[in-house]
Amino acid sequence: MFEDKILNKKSRTEGLSNGVNIPLLGMGTWGMGGKYKKDPSNIDESVKILRAGLDMGIKLIDVAELYGLGLTEEIVGEAIAGYAREDIFIISKVWKTNLRYDDVLKAMQGSLERLKTDYVDFYLIHWPSEEIPLSETMRAMERLADEGLARDIGVSNFSVELLKEAQSHLKHAKIAANQIEYSLIERSAEKDVIPYCKENGIKVIAYRPLARGNIASSQNKALEALAQKYNKTPAQIALNWITSKEIVAIPKAGSIAHLRENCGALGWKMSEADYIAL
Repeated sequence: MFEDKILNKKSRTEGLSNGVNIPLLGMGTWGMGGKYKKDPSNIDESVKILRAGLDMGIKLIDVAELYGLGLTEEIVGEAIAGYAREDIFIISKVWKTNLRYDDVLKAMQGSLERLKTDYVDFYLIHWPSEEIPLSETMRAMERLADEGLARDIGVSNFSVELLKEAQSHLKHAKIAANQIEYSLIERSAEKDVIPYCKENGIKVIAYRPLARGNIASSQNKALEALAQKYNKTPAQIALNWITSKEIVAIPKAGSIAHLRENCGALGWKMSEADYIAL
């Protein structure tokens, strides 16, 4: 079931309104180089995993300045060295304590230096702040887009109300993405956030698409039945269900074996009835 295949471009990308293709499957990097503090113990292994994923055709890497207090971005920078930058889609995020105008600009510069790149494809507000005016943050985000340091700007963990407010503070740029928690288990975003994003051309990016491993270990009979029917794993069924909605999934790149399994989620379809049943 863990077929070691190279993803073809058609099966792994979805077009954005600006003509750029975003991969439907990415690699999450939480824990690489640490979580809320630096941990250099897994640097070499993390670089190896990310490069293996790139070689398999998983060309999206999701990271943030918060992860490993910047060390994770350094790991990504090392991993992408030697690959054509234009073939890789990098998402990074500014933490909620750095949302003042000058702090956003400084945070982006730090991320670019650690990633060893001239731009990121998506630059997102990691979490909204209750203390810092969104108008100030969006003014800085728009400047980053205007200067080409971010090909597109977006947000993460934003409600419909916050999405509307964020867009209202932009003069000409557009909110391109909203990264949210979404999986077969966590589906609250289906009520309003996902419909709003789809109606307004905002790409939905699902983090924790496997619910921190709970989907693979669950005893969901419907999921197990579909896994047997399609000769896939429960995780592959769950990821395929998300990407079939043209939603980007960024499961954590925990190991090369997991990457191979994740690749098997793309390039095939279930019946419409089975999608509906899930």
